[in-house]
Amino acid sequence: MRAKVADFGLSKEMVFDRMNSGLKGTHGYMDPTYISTNKYTLKSDIYSFGVIILELITAIHPQQNLMEYINLASMSPDGIDEIVDQKLEGNASIEEVRLLAKIANRCVHKTPRKRPSIGEVTQFILKIKQGRSRGGRRQDTMSSSFGVIDGEDMSRVISRIKDQHVELGLLAGVKEEDHQESNNTTTL
Repeated sequence: MRAKVADFGLSKEMVFDRMNSGLKGTHGYMDPTYISTNKYTLKSDIYSFGVIILELITAIHPQQNLMEYINLASMSPDGIDEIVDQKLEGNASIEEVRLLAKIANRCVHKTPRKRPSIGEVTQFILKIKQGRSRGGRRQDTMSSSFGVIDGEDMSRVISRIKDQHVELGLLAGVKEEDHQESNNTTTL
């Protein structure tokens, strides 16, 4: 079985008139900072990606108060264990799920500048995959559940995310230098 992402509508453009436009999308996936400031950045994409990871881990849809569950779970050291999708038990390494939850939690940080870049997310996921290879674990456990992809495919995904960000910025009237600024403000 391979997990697939569907019905992800953040990157739709809604034109009100020639002067004003705004992005629209499924509320649970949208960056709260974008909602409050109407400023869309790469960190908004990172937030949405984190929500997708958390949805895959928990099987809780974002519109079913996913973030409330995540916030409650983060109060306890073993909190993520309590909300992990039971279908993953026996099919995935709980340690790998915890590591994915850790990066997802960083992706949905309330402060956009504290969210990782897509490159950092990629490196973190690749380290999980490499750790599995070195640790002698079965290669198919997490990859079949989460569709972990190889480095070449990941490069294409990252490239496409960056292209979409530029396209969205152009549609929303964001200047190219704003894109460069948002690309260069990664803080850990």
